[in-house]
Amino acid sequence: MANSSKLGTRTSVRKSDLRSDDPLDQLIHEGGLRITDVEPLPHQGLLVVMLNTGMPLMVHTKHFPRLAKASAAQLGNWEIIADGTAIGWEKLDEHLSLKGFLMTEVRNELMERLQAQLAQRPVRQRASASKRSGGRLERNSKGAIK
Repeated sequence: MANSSKLGTRTSVRKSDLRSDDPLDQLIHEGGLRITDVEPLPHQGLLVVMLNTGMPLMVHTKHFPRLAKASAAQLGNWEIIADGTAIGWEKLDEHLSLKGFLMTEVRNELMERLQAQLAQRPVRQRASASKRSGGRLERNSKGAIK
């Protein structure tokens, strides 16, 4: 594959030459993950973004000021763009990517798991573990964080 004179840029347009190291990019561009439909639920402040796997993603409009202020009619005026890898509201000048939705979903799932784990530990145990280690993470014999 030929390289461009610009650092980090490739001149090939063949998909096989454009492999990404990012797992989310791989799911989207190599695995063919796509947005197939969007159902705005303005009274709940949500967008239900349907993927071609049948999985729905729930997206809160409060994180996007233009969408949060939009009317139900404006929210309903969306279009799938970029070969199914993004959604656009042209009149609102708002464009959201599938990768951004997936990153948010992964972050939220991780936060829920961590919060649930912390909620299961007694408060004294959490505080004493922090004092014992001087703020560093301590691990048990199996490598799990104490």
